[in-house]
Amino acid sequence: MQRVVRTPGIGWLFFSPSGRAGRQVFILSWLFWMMANGYTTTKLVLHQDDESVLPFWSFLFFGVFVTSVVSGLMLGVKRLHDMGFTGLLAIALFVPVISVIVLLWMCVWPSEKGPNAYGPATDGPQK
Repeated sequence: MQRVVRTPGIGWLFFSPSGRAGRQVFILSWLFWMMANGYTTTKLVLHQDDESVLPFWSFLFFGVFVTSVVSGLMLGVKRLHDMGFTGLLAIALFVPVISVIVLLWMCVWPSEKGPNAYGPATDGPQK
């Protein structure tokens, strides 16, 4: 019986703490959530006087914001795993002054070469 190899999908990338994520995947994922939050914020501000669509954009803004926070935490955990650190350090992304420094550090720190305790390769789930 052959073993089926699954490629990681969007669900793994955004919502799973398992495995490793390289710099490029991490940065592009964060940029995606920044763009989504920027879009909903812009729509919310543009329609703040239109009470017919304001509840829709408020709900969408809140939903995208909460989803991006959860996803950002999962991405941070995977990026830290790829760097060889424990995922618990991702909590630093929520400390106001330190978060910017930690985010930049995670964007420039190189990946650990070869397999580590969190997965066999970069940009994949833990086997």
